[in-house]
Amino acid sequence: MKTRNLLLTFALASVFAGGAAAKTYVVDIAAPGGHSFGSYGNTSAVHAAANAVREIARTVPEAVVSDFNGGATVNAIATDATFKVTVPDGKDFLSIIEKAVDKGVKRENDFRGVKAGDLAAGGTPAHVRWTIR
Repeated sequence: MKTRNLLLTFALASVFAGGAAAKTYVVDIAAPGGHSFGSYGNTSAVHAAANAVREIARTVPEAVVSDFNGGATVNAIATDATFKVTVPDGKDFLSIIEKAVDKGVKRENDFRGVKAGDLAAGGTPAHVRWTIR
C-alpha cells in the first residue's frame, strides 16, 4: 500500500510539474489537546487530521496529500495539525475536500463525545475545529 501511494504521489507530481495546472489547499486543524495523563479523553488534532486524510483519499482519488505535521512531543495529545492537499485545476474540488475534512473531524468529535459549545478544562473549546486556506 505504501509503495502504491508513493508511486501515485510521484506520478501525480510529475503530471502537475509537466504543465497541468494544480491548486494546493492548506488544511489547519485545532483541538484542545493536552498531556496524555491529565487530559486523557480530549480531542486530538492529529487523530482528526488522519481521519480527514483518509476521507480525502476515499472521495478525491486525484488528490495528493503532503506536508502532514502536528503535535509537539511524546505523551501529548496534539493541539494542532496541518497538511496540504494538491488537486488538478478544472473541477470544484474545494467543496469535496471541505466535506471530507468535516467528516473526518466529526469522526474524532463523535468518538470523544463532544460537540460545538462544549468546553474542555481551562475553558477552551472541546471540539475539533478546522479551516482551509
